[in-house]
Amino acid sequence: MPKYIDLLRTHHPRQDSCASPGKEADEHALVDEEARCADANALPPDDDANQLVEETADEQDIEETAATHASPDGTTASEDDKQWLDRCVDHVLTLFRTAAKHKPGKIAPLSKHVASLLASLIKQPERITDLELAVSSETMKIREADASLGDLIEKSVMMMLYAIKMGLQLQFNDDELRALVLAGMLHHIGMAQISADTRHKKKRLNSKEFDQIRAAPAQGVEYLQQCGIHDERILTAASQAQERFDGSGPMGLQKNDISRTARIIGLLSMFEALIHFRTYRKRLLPRDAIRELLIHHKAAFDPAFLKCLIDAISLYPVGSYVQLNSGDIGQVVRVHHRLPLRPTVHLSMDRHGNGIIPRDVNMQTQPTLMVEHCMYPEDVVEISQQGQHARSS
Repeated sequence: MPKYIDLLRTHHPRQDSCASPGKEADEHALVDEEARCADANALPPDDDANQLVEETADEQDIEETAATHASPDGTTASEDDKQWLDRCVDHVLTLFRTAAKHKPGKIAPLSKHVASLLASLIKQPERITDLELAVSSETMKIREADASLGDLIEKSVMMMLYAIKMGLQLQFNDDELRALVLAGMLHHIGMAQISADTRHKKKRLNSKEFDQIRAAPAQGVEYLQQCGIHDERILTAASQAQERFDGSGPMGLQKNDISRTARIIGLLSMFEALIHFRTYRKRLLPRDAIRELLIHHKAAFDPAFLKCLIDAISLYPVGSYVQLNSGDIGQVVRVHHRLPLRPTVHLSMDRHGNGIIPRDVNMQTQPTLMVEHCMYPEDVVEISQQGQHARSS
């Protein structure tokens, strides 16, 4: 598999989505748990970084390693996966609502639900692709499930996916994978015990509010213990997720002083924060979030886990949208691990926002096609609306 840094060189940055957030985002980032702690939303433009993503890789070299894969059976997640996701969101929402009331909750329903998924992945590893499609189609619904806690619920679901991918990449056994996934879903539960006014405040926090944010990890650990969780892997993830490999975290822990689970969850949490939807700024695309980590935060994370993240998170994740050099736009429905530049895409729109006859294109078998841009659903909606406006004028 080509090195990820080489893959980054093959992509044109979209100016509207790759630019570093500005001063306004920096102020609002004070209530963004991970992005605030690393000052990720105040990164200056970097000429070397922009040069890094210029198109210089040789596509033919990548094509020489091509292998044949079957096209996906469909472009939508199965009803079973949608139902599993709906129940998962219900379990997480119930737990976080209970935490917001400062009452002990029941972890067992969520733990059993997650365990059922992990057990099925052994027999059906392709199910993770269907689940990714389900999550991508339900993201806004998850976010709007609760006016106060919706963003925290969305983070839990995304962390579940990333933890599964990382754990599988690291070849964790069943017990290790279960602990990692639950740690990812619950490490930020202390934030639910902070008032919504403070968490959603768009102005700079005062000292009292900032102290509340800083106390959230400790509160989260205490709450998880009240709920009957005694697994040190989950508890240390909640308490140490903001620690950094170079010792720059709030407690100054570094390297192996930080638990293995916390090192992984801290990295995934930062990645998720960079691509998380925000009302006050455009979220970064996955490739741009990886780029930020590599260029500005490389020393802050365990290099072994950073490499694993790069291998586990595709340049074009399942459920994301891409525009090909043909101009057509569609959703990624399958990623070929050995050829991350050549996913299978379900095309449904032309460059002008007009609908086309839907079709699946396996880019491994189409050497003349390349991805020119990647985007989020909101970008596709904007293109469609522009097309409608142009047709009506």
